[in-house]
Amino acid sequence: MKNTRYIIPNLFTGLNFILGIYAIVITASYFHPFPDSKEMLFGKMPLITAAWMITWCVLLDKLDGFAAKFFHASSGFGAQFDSLADLIAFGVAPAVSAYLYLHYVDLVWSKGHLPLLLVSLTVYALCAAMRLARYNAKDLDELDNYFNGLPSTFAGGFVAISIILLEEYQLIQRFPVFHYYLPLLLVILGGLMISPLLLPKIGKRKNKVLNVLQILGIASGYIFGFSMMFPTYLLSILIIYGVGGFGYCLIKKGELDFYKQ
Repeated sequence: MKNTRYIIPNLFTGLNFILGIYAIVITASYFHPFPDSKEMLFGKMPLITAAWMITWCVLLDKLDGFAAKFFHASSGFGAQFDSLADLIAFGVAPAVSAYLYLHYVDLVWSKGHLPLLLVSLTVYALCAAMRLARYNAKDLDELDNYFNGLPSTFAGGFVAISIILLEEYQLIQRFPVFHYYLPLLLVILGGLMISPLLLPKIGKRKNKVLNVLQILGIASGYIFGFSMMFPTYLLSILIIYGVGGFGYCLIKKGELDFYKQ
């Protein structure tokens, strides 16, 4: 930290870590005795504000990586700090938020399905920790253009925005089958995080149209994410990127050296 160029990327990482903690605290505090259901935070129900905070963590996580490259400030300390922040923001906070949101929506159902909720929470959080540990321990230089498995950043964002949409459209209250959506989602995302599937990283492409679409997607994601607007659009971006990216790599499986090892 003697060199000032390291301050900015680590500042973004620190904010990521703090917002992840705040998301957990805000979500849990809603269940204090006699909560005021009319209490609002940033104009929204605290549980939803906490989910938006996890979304902000996604955006900040990308900024710290960009800042590290821009200022040539990559370091071993920064990598370890980033992993610890990611574990809180995208491992623990989304799992806890999903667990407590289901308790908020339907306490009777949640108590009756407690083993299911605990197993899904555990699988997700454990897989996130395993992915981050694997990333730190293994040399992944051969994957400069690809993620090996789903990044915990995107997994956390997917859970957070799903909670926002479930509440916005009252899906669990209107369609009881959606009780199982979050537990199933946690397990699927957990499996994808530690899977051997490849996902292309966002970067400059030969196709100019694709480059424009990437820029528009990133810019709109930051604008709508920080302003807490259009969660349906944000989720659609994650779905298109995830499904399209994994699908592309599977189609091109024979051409990717990693799959040949």
